[in-house]
Amino acid sequence: MKSLKKIAAVVATLALTVGMTANCFAASWQSYFGVNEAWFEGAEGKLSSQSATGWTADMKTIGWGGCWGAQVKQPVKVKKGEEYTIKYTLSSSKCDKWVFVKIADKKENFAYGKWVKIKKGKSVSVNETFKATADSDTLTFGIGGEFGDRKGIDKDATKRYSYASGGAASLNDGDPTYSTTVKCTGFSFEGKSAASTGTNSTDTNTNTNTTGSTGTTNNNTTSTTVATGDFSPMACGAAAILAGVALVVFARKREA
Repeated sequence: MKSLKKIAAVVATLALTVGMTANCFAASWQSYFGVNEAWFEGAEGKLSSQSATGWTADMKTIGWGGCWGAQVKQPVKVKKGEEYTIKYTLSSSKCDKWVFVKIADKKENFAYGKWVKIKKGKSVSVNETFKATADSDTLTFGIGGEFGDRKGIDKDATKRYSYASGGAASLNDGDPTYSTTVKCTGFSFEGKSAASTGTNSTDTNTNTNTTGSTGTTNNNTTSTTVATGDFSPMACGAAAILAGVALVVFARKREA
């Protein structure tokens, strides 16, 4: 009987460890496609895959409702004045595509904003370290059809267009009926260190790599950014093991 109890305890420990680790690795991306929600200016599509380090969005049409006609997002925790690093690589399979990456709160206080121009069949890698200029809780990739004409319609339009070096007029995805697959790979988002007490400086180091059939071009620029870190898989595994040990000890005490 005691042997059976020990076996049961071990099995329970393994199940708990695997379950907790799986939860730590589980992707937390959420998606929105306008047409799917009866907003016919938006994009039609779906999130066909996702992981902790990226996602794949298949769009039958990109729509004409601006970048927010299709969204991929996840919750984050960003504190004003703290330093973060964000990394990601974006690609578009069938058409040139503008993507807006935003970290903000529900009141549209931006901690980070960046327009990424992707050429058909190529990829763009972004690696930025920045100091947060606002507390924020959501990271969003806006991948819907953008034509620079949402001022007075979208709440954040004026602010997000201010991040485009060529202004709103430079943002043009070509044709709202285009279809494409937008992929995000190599995503990471983590805190670097506590920032100094002065929070007026928002300069960041940016390295943007564009890769395609014509080769790779490195563009070093300066921009504004923000990010945050999640509970690491290693920490999750350690927590799961400790929980499992506690379960075994408890089982032995009951035997005694």
